[in-house]
Amino acid sequence: MFRKISLLLLAVFGAAFLFTGVEYASGEAVHPAADSPFIRYYGRWEMQDKTALTGQGATYIRAKFTGSSELRADLTGKGVFWAYSIDGRAFQRVEVKGNKPITLGKGLAKDKEHLVTLVRATEGQAGISKFKGFILEQGGKLIPPPADKQRRLEFIGDSITAGSINLMPYNGTNYFVSEDGNMSYAPLLSRLLDADWSVVAKSGGGVVHNYADPWPSDKPRAIDRYGWTFFHAAISKDNPVWNSRNFPVDAVIVALGTNDFSDPHRKPTKEEFCTAYNALLQKIRQMNPQAKIICLEPLPSHLPAEIRAWIAASVQAQQDAKMYFIPINDKAPLLAPEDYTDGRTHPNILGHIKTAAYLKDKIAAIMEWE
Repeated sequence: MFRKISLLLLAVFGAAFLFTGVEYASGEAVHPAADSPFIRYYGRWEMQDKTALTGQGATYIRAKFTGSSELRADLTGKGVFWAYSIDGRAFQRVEVKGNKPITLGKGLAKDKEHLVTLVRATEGQAGISKFKGFILEQGGKLIPPPADKQRRLEFIGDSITAGSINLMPYNGTNYFVSEDGNMSYAPLLSRLLDADWSVVAKSGGGVVHNYADPWPSDKPRAIDRYGWTFFHAAISKDNPVWNSRNFPVDAVIVALGTNDFSDPHRKPTKEEFCTAYNALLQKIRQMNPQAKIICLEPLPSHLPAEIRAWIAASVQAQQDAKMYFIPINDKAPLLAPEDYTDGRTHPNILGHIKTAAYLKDKIAAIMEWE
């Protein structure tokens, strides 16, 4: 078992938008703008005036550079954490606190090519991040990046998919500090499958009912948020609509249902839940006509057993040959209490690794990926 987990750790740590633009010099530094053709964007992004904006968690950037011993990123978005890796090294987290560029690498060999991966580790409700490009030393330059992966996955979920409190317990003030979306099962699973990914996840999000919402609620639910480019707290005609052709995926993985049953006084009926779940599936299919849709049983094993049957029934009701259901806790709970940060709902890093390992072969079989 130890060897298996060690191999998984090695694996997970080990098209994107293509914008046109030019690189320009600023004093002694070279500042390739965000719309450089040598910067690749993954997940839900929008380009505005040579600035790349994202308002989702676990979106990311890849680029290659040479000729500079230092690399900085011109990022804004107060209180948002990012994870970065250079040349395949272990990811490091850094918090964006203001307008000062963040340092990603120092002491790098100038005569070698380097690959940087920069992942937003904080979910969308923390706000919009603005990326204006990289900053290199004089003589440094971006070079053509590696090709996109041949596989792409998208994940729709709640706090579990967002990676909430997977680093440490929540103490009432450290919610985003305790969250690393780059180490949720979604990016981990994608790396195991050698796939690029997109994550649309919001803590507290539900299919028919969000955590702490009244009944009924006028707040956005999963079906609303899935159609938007960025996270928004309220439904508005001004919310930018996401065009799925900007980042077409091979499969959409749905991991929802936990928050729908969080109210101790009011639970959804089968009709309420299945009606909302069916509507969500139809929305996903409308936006992704050719993709496979894979629905997961919620991870926490303390939820009512009938939710597994309700999701399976909703999938079957669609009569869609490209729609699937994967049970999680049908034979026994997948995760033990020690795999959760809080003992029963939010997995720690090991819990996310175990979840990714459990799903790997099942997703690969559905996708016919060897």
